[in-house]
Amino acid sequence: MASVKGVNITNLDATPVVLSSSEEVGGKLRVFYDTYEAVSVASGDDITIARIPANATIHDVIIKADALGSGVTLKVGDSGDDDRYLSVVGTWNVAGQSQSMSSGSSTGAATTAVTGIGYRTTASTDIKITTGGATASGTIFSWVYYTVE
Repeated sequence: MASVKGVNITNLDATPVVLSSSEEVGGKLRVFYDTYEAVSVASGDDITIARIPANATIHDVIIKADALGSGVTLKVGDSGDDDRYLSVVGTWNVAGQSQSMSSGSSTGAATTAVTGIGYRTTASTDIKITTGGATASGTIFSWVYYTVE
């Protein structure tokens, strides 16, 4: 049976020790939480849910919502990639559904936008939800977990 190590443990065990970024080892986890009350938000509109500072590392994005309407889809991204954090997730027609980069969907749908896990911003970055499929109405909750040191 093999015993292997992750990158940061390998660096810590090296001689001499290779220091890891404090955003990956020992950093302080921060959260940007927000809510938005959608009232007839048209398909294709976007909702800014967080402003993340430069040089931050994104660890998770979670959205949870009311029943937003039949056929409504949501994706989460930024100006560089509109689905960097969560690709199109639909449909949001049952209250209490949630989606997370790291743990998937409350409905069992797979998470496909894994490019955002560990993504490091180079400038102040707005995180946005983009609606799709149909007009959305209801409360949307969001959490963006990141480190910056």
